[in-house]
Amino acid sequence: MKHKKSATLTISAVAFVAALLVDLYMIIAYPAKLNVIIAVSLIVVIDTYFLVDSILSLIDDIASINIDKQNELTKVQKGIYSVAKREEISRNENMTSLFDTLTSMKEENAKLMNDLLEQDKVVNKLHIKKNMDNTTQIVNSNEKLAMLIAKMATANAKSSDEAIEILNDICKELEERNDSYTNSKDHSHLRVMKSNVD
Repeated sequence: MKHKKSATLTISAVAFVAALLVDLYMIIAYPAKLNVIIAVSLIVVIDTYFLVDSILSLIDDIASINIDKQNELTKVQKGIYSVAKREEISRNENMTSLFDTLTSMKEENAKLMNDLLEQDKVVNKLHIKKNMDNTTQIVNSNEKLAMLIAKMATANAKSSDEAIEILNDICKELEERNDSYTNSKDHSHLRVMKSNVD
């Protein structure tokens, strides 16, 4: 189509120049042949019309091509903008998701830390209770020893056999208090033996 218009323009230009030259020649050489001069002048006018029409058509084609190229360029720019916008939205969503994950992990860490503190409090309470129980046992044991000593003090009025038995009970209680008393162990070296003196 483009080649056809270009060929038409070329033919119209050549015909116009040729008709114009013939018309000028007829005017100069044969001014009396007015009919021929008018006919050739009409050919020049008609050819001028076709020449101008071909030029305007060619200009319209060039403008149309430029508009098409501009439209394609606009579409490409819109496509690039659309892709860039999608990438930006995707990146923002990823950043939001990452921030939410970090916030969730921070909250989870805070919860775990609170749980650890609560467990530490429970362990400390258990240690305190155990220490209190041990202290109570020691106090009770000391009271029992005091009672045995008091019993021994009142036993002076009784026979020496009873006093020796009380002393042996005190030794046994002391061993039990130190967690070293067993039935299989010989404690004869700690016993208060009766005197063999008659």
